[in-house]
Amino acid sequence: MNIEKGSVVIAKAGRDKGKAFVVLEVQDARFALIADGKRRPIERPKRKNLLHLQATAAATDCITTNRQLRVFLKDYNTGG
Repeated sequence: MNIEKGSVVIAKAGRDKGKAFVVLEVQDARFALIADGKRRPIERPKRKNLLHLQATAAATDCITTNRQLRVFLKDYNTGG
C-alpha cells in the first residue's frame, strides 16, 4: 500500500508507536506530515519518516477539523 495524502497510518517507531494518524502531506517522497487531532492537531502536524509508518487500507479526503479527525480515528486507537 502506498502512503499518500489522506491515508490512515499506524506509527511503527517513536513515542507514538501503535497510534493511528492521518497523512496531511507527503514531503520529498521520504517524509510525511501526520496528525491525530488531539496530541498532534492539524495546525501543528508531526514530520515522520515514511519508513516509520505502516499504511492501512483506510483513507479520507473530507476532514477539515481536529474534532472530525479524532472521531474518524477513534476506531483505530482503541487501545490508547
